[in-house]
Amino acid sequence: MAAKKYDRYGNNFKGSSYYAYGNVAYDVQPEYIPYYTDEEDEKNRIAEEKARKAENRESRITAFKLIIIMLLLFAGSIVFMGMNVRVTNERVELRKEKNQLADLKASNAILEAELTEQIDLGYIKEQATTRLGMAEPQPYQIVYIDVPKQSYTVQYAADTTNEDNNSGFLKFKSRLKKD
Repeated sequence: MAAKKYDRYGNNFKGSSYYAYGNVAYDVQPEYIPYYTDEEDEKNRIAEEKARKAENRESRITAFKLIIIMLLLFAGSIVFMGMNVRVTNERVELRKEKNQLADLKASNAILEAELTEQIDLGYIKEQATTRLGMAEPQPYQIVYIDVPKQSYTVQYAADTTNEDNNSGFLKFKSRLKKD
């Protein structure tokens, strides 16, 4: 025979209300159902729920701030690396340009040396007589010009048409004559 089971408050157990004899037992969980609601317990439960929600909100805000900080650090490091790459590229370009400038200066020095070697009047006279077959001018072919002590640029600017035709040859001859 089965007997009714009561909890310590005098409530019936839900599920099986009788005691079962044998090796099979019912899965019975006694459920506590209070006769009254405690207002303090309800206020505490609401306060705990609000505190839990506020704590969750704060943890989300903190996580969001942490993510933003990490993204800013990542973006800053990318920008910094990009600037370092740009500076390195500019240094390489500057080094190339300096090497090119040094090469051009060296070639200019070589060309200047060759030019000064070829401007040597003795060399010019030798080349004119041997290679080009020129001869010394006759005395009636030489014309001397007295240049006043004015600025040579003013004198040159005054009569450019006549000097253009003869100036190179007369200067060359006057240099040869002075030697």
